[in-house]
This record gives sequence, structure tokens and C-alpha cells, in this order.
Amino acid sequence: MVVLVEIVVSEAAERLGVGPSRVRQLLNAGDLQGRRAGRDWLVSADDVARLQGQRRRPGRPLGPLRAWGLLDLLEGGAAPWLSYSARSQVRSSMSRLRDVGADHWRSMLRGRSRVVRVVAHPAAIPRLLARPEVHAAGAVEAVRRGFDLVALESQRDEVYVPSEEWPALKKSLTLRDAGPGEEASLVVRMPERVWPFDSPGGVSDAALAADLLEAAEPRAVSAGDRRLSELLREWQSK
Repeated sequence: MVVLVEIVVSEAAERLGVGPSRVRQLLNAGDLQGRRAGRDWLVSADDVARLQGQRRRPGRPLGPLRAWGLLDLLEGGAAPWLSYSARSQVRSSMSRLRDVGADHWRSMLRGRSRVVRVVAHPAAIPRLLARPEVHAAGAVEAVRRGFDLVALESQRDEVYVPSEEWPALKKSLTLRDAGPGEEASLVVRMPERVWPFDSPGGVSDAALAADLLEAAEPRAVSAGDRRLSELLREWQSK
């Protein structure tokens, strides 16, 4: 018989090196597994251990422009928002990458987007996705694209939205940030400093894969890691 070990929020926070409010945010967003126990939560100790295993590697991440540049170059793009010298430096770094795992990818690419978890009426999500400036993202879109990932039991919609468009969209569709104790129904990602999805294809496979690395589901993390590694091998072979 499998015994599920659960811990209180304060202990989970201590193990992860964050505050209790951050643990509750992870629970509300579905990025950490747990269950309601009265007015608070009991957290899966195994899931806390999984997040502990995703500790950031030493060193500074790429800045947002270079992170998005790397993802664009992986897909054969030109990363036109980068200067010639910055683009050359990113390409040089990519050519030297070897045996890159999920933790390394996550460390390099963190900070590329602002992420907001939102409460939305079910009817508002199709209306949001119908807007030309909004692009589908996340595990749902990755499965649709044919990633090596089966549909997960619990998936929420994710979208990319230009940061300058978000306030008006949020107001017009009566969307609001998820508060303490609320489960988000939508994840909104806003790329920092650049809108990298001007191509007809919208969100690239590389961007979707990078987002999967931040999922709570190990299968999604593995799928993101595999796709990024495939793209890197293809790029390096050219």
C-alpha cells in the first residue's frame, strides 16, 4: 500500500526556502500538489521534494531579450530584436551547450516572461483566445502540436498576451488575478521587453517547451526537456 505523506504549509515553506504565502500561491496555481484541510492546506511531501530537485543552477540567467533570442534561433529565426554582437554571443553559447538537462534550461531561460494566474469565467477563455493578439500556450497547446506528452488529468488553459494589451483585455473580459485560496482557471504569460511571436506560426515549439519545464507534472517537464534538446541538436548539426 502506498502511503501519502503530507506536511503543513509552514514546513513546506521551510523546505523550499520560501514564505508560506508563496507555498499557497503554488498550491492555488496547481504547481504544487496538496488538499484543503479546513482553512489551510496539507501539502504532498513528495511534490515538495520534486520542487526541491528543481533548484536553480548557479550563475545568472540570460536576460529576457537573449532568452527569447535563444528560443527564436533554435527554431531557425533571426532574433531581430538582438544587436549583431548580442546575437553572435547567443549563437556562440548555443554551439557550446552539451548534455543540457531540464534544470539547466530552466536556469538559463527563467525571467523571460511575467506570469499571472487568473480567475476567468469559462465563457471568457474562448473569447480571449479568439483575439488576434493572443496565442494559445501551455500543455494543452503542446499536446495539440504533437509533443511527446499525453493529455494530463488536470490542465488549465494558458495564453501569451502582449503586456501592453493585458490591462484592456483583463477589463473587457472581467478577468481578475487569483487570490489566496482560489484556484486559477487561466495562466497568462507576458514576454518581457519583446513580443517574439510575430511570425505566422505564433508561439514556437521552443517557447512551448520552455514553459513545460516550469510545470508541476514531471511528464510535462520531461516533454519540454526532450523537445528543447531535439531542437538544439538540429541547430548544432546545421
